[in-house]
Amino acid sequence: MQKSVIKPLKILHWLGLSLLLSGVGIYFLSDLSQQVEGMVLIACLSGLGMVMMSPFPIALFLEWAQKQK
Repeated sequence: MQKSVIKPLKILHWLGLSLLLSGVGIYFLSDLSQQVEGMVLIACLSGLGMVMMSPFPIALFLEWAQKQK
């Protein structure tokens, strides 16, 4: 795994984390979660954030595995 692949995935990881945290913040800090539009917004933010975060740990593991050879 090259360093040029890790850097964009790290940026996506942090963007995904911010989306996830904003979804959790909206859930806990507002009454938007009681409305259908709010539920959809929270689900979209949280889901998209988790999807954006997921490739980075896999890339780190693959990089680590290649260094073990």
